[in-house]
Amino acid sequence: MVRESLLVTRLKQLDADGLERSVGGGGKSNPLAGLFHRSDGSLDAIACAETLISVGPDAGREEIAEFLLRSLGEAGFAASRDQLSGIARHLADEIAGTAITLTGAESVALLLEHAGTYAVFAYAGTSELALCDSCDRAAALRLMNGRGDKESAFMAAGASLLQPRRGAAILHGARGLTNAAGAVADARRNEAGTVFIVGLPSTGSAAFLPPHGEAGLLPAIGTFTDWWWQAPAVPEDGQARARAAYTFVNKFTEALAASARLPARPAMFGIPQDVAERRWIPFDAVLSAPTGQPVQGVGKDAPAEAVDLLRQARRPLFLVDDYALRFPEFAPALDGLTRALGAPVLQLRYRRGPMLFERLRPEHVANFIGWYNQFSTAHAALLNECDLLVTVEDRNIYRRVVGDLPPCRKIALTGDGPKARKNGYLTEDDLLVEGDVTALLRSLTEGLKRGSDGRRWFADSTAKASCVTPEPAGELVEHMRTRVVDELARTLRGWDRPVLIDDSQMFGGLISERYDLLPPELRVFGGHGGFVGGGLACAVGLAVADPGCRVLCTLGDQGFTNAFQGLVAAVQEKARVLFVVCNNGESVSLKKQASASDPTWFGGGTRPYLTNPPTMDYTLVAEALGVPSQKVRIVCGPNEPAIDQTAEAMGKALAEAAQTDGPALVELLLPAEPEAWLGIWLTQGFEQQAPERN
Repeated sequence: MVRESLLVTRLKQLDADGLERSVGGGGKSNPLAGLFHRSDGSLDAIACAETLISVGPDAGREEIAEFLLRSLGEAGFAASRDQLSGIARHLADEIAGTAITLTGAESVALLLEHAGTYAVFAYAGTSELALCDSCDRAAALRLMNGRGDKESAFMAAGASLLQPRRGAAILHGARGLTNAAGAVADARRNEAGTVFIVGLPSTGSAAFLPPHGEAGLLPAIGTFTDWWWQAPAVPEDGQARARAAYTFVNKFTEALAASARLPARPAMFGIPQDVAERRWIPFDAVLSAPTGQPVQGVGKDAPAEAVDLLRQARRPLFLVDDYALRFPEFAPALDGLTRALGAPVLQLRYRRGPMLFERLRPEHVANFIGWYNQFSTAHAALLNECDLLVTVEDRNIYRRVVGDLPPCRKIALTGDGPKARKNGYLTEDDLLVEGDVTALLRSLTEGLKRGSDGRRWFADSTAKASCVTPEPAGELVEHMRTRVVDELARTLRGWDRPVLIDDSQMFGGLISERYDLLPPELRVFGGHGGFVGGGLACAVGLAVADPGCRVLCTLGDQGFTNAFQGLVAAVQEKARVLFVVCNNGESVSLKKQASASDPTWFGGGTRPYLTNPPTMDYTLVAEALGVPSQKVRIVCGPNEPAIDQTAEAMGKALAEAAQTDGPALVELLLPAEPEAWLGIWLTQGFEQQAPERN
């Protein structure tokens, strides 16, 4: 773990006034004082530990002094070498002469930065103040006030979407964690690899719960994670305390490893207030901790049986769930195998609830032919004709979502076997192979030992079948949809490393219909947990944790209503997020669902239960929180030029918003009439209806 550059950066950030205010009145003559001492003049254990990790734990005074002197020089301090040498030697004597003992909170901060965590989000309460302070002092961590526990949890999940454990959250136990329970569950459903650190009441308060906490809190909320642990009280016996210190450190390392293992999951680590604040963990315990690297997935080499099934198949077909796209280098690995087999690739499409997720592209996988469309006779024929169906990273390929699968042999390639088994399509004759799906695909390709592309058994024309629908919209509606997505795509194409986070339903469905208009390099994250209002905070977390990205967050009106508290942190952190709110005046999806279930519900749509509150103005709310905002109305007629005019206004608003140094918002006023949303949102699952193929 290299810390020299971090120390140099810290030194460069200090201004003259800051130096004069440093501990001991050292000012410019002692620029290291404020970095290595607390406000009471004592050494900062975190800064000392970071230094020893940088130069080596066995380093003596001379090595420490040389490290500090070199850092001062690189930071541009113009004093003579003799002057700087004196400063460095004095501090080196202090560090080398001190036996470093850490608090529980300081140990957590050091382990987080050692694991590569960058962004830590918190909405501090009494029990976690020590945790917040320690993370704030750590050189490699950036502590941010999420302005809410739920928001902090979502921000940590968002920060960890592109890179597991890039973000973490400190939550208050019990009220903060209970407030954030939905976010914890959503992070698990969306496989966001983050760590939730819960500051619990002191162990001495345990007998009096509540009001200081809730009995069984972590075991209860821990059901939403795959890993959790709660630290016990610090033992008073010296030997027992030493053993407990190593256990504490090792358990937190386990949490870090569990959260980064693909398929990623959140981990939860509970720390009572007294355990966090007490100085009881020897530096050696942190220094000797395991690396916290994720355990590699099992089954990296595909079994010979899977290779034999692929070799014997004449018409194999691959059906992919979007979770597979989280694995690094997945698309090239899938492309190599399906080219070798001449096999078509389809991707599961979600048709109600959240509907926009990352999708494969023909530019990346040559045999990819689009979303799987149960209403297409061409796609139905493909499934009927295939003699081997290979599902990849299945989470939701069950009958209600996908319809009937062919009776042929099947192989399920997955990082989470139970998720595939629960969907009920695998029989004793089928094969489930669990492990890193990228490695499995490469292993299968190598096992086939084919040097050239296999002959395709499917027609290229099947790619057009993804657009077939039993509920076609009119030409003007289709034109409006194309123009809206066109303008979004135009904005995204101008960004480096664009990311789209969707927290809408109907709007996301509209965009997914025209996914091919989006730029190929775009990363897309939807909400598998169906938590309306989580995407806004996720987008903020990702933007601040990875400043090299530019984030577009598409929101429904209800998603905005449930989430706008997160805009406070967005403004505070200057998060580079462009929020696009689809305001169609009401819950179009639920009105459509209600009408299909019973046309008399809510007075046949006349009562206002599912309409937006008439006094709510999304643009004014955002502006009041400091977010520059614009409002644009999109129409469906009376003709194409009228639609084009409003789309051009939308494009101009997006372009202006994209120039903002920080968050910006564009509200799109879209029609609520059912005709504008035909073909989007199914009111029945595929186990309830026979698809009308054409």
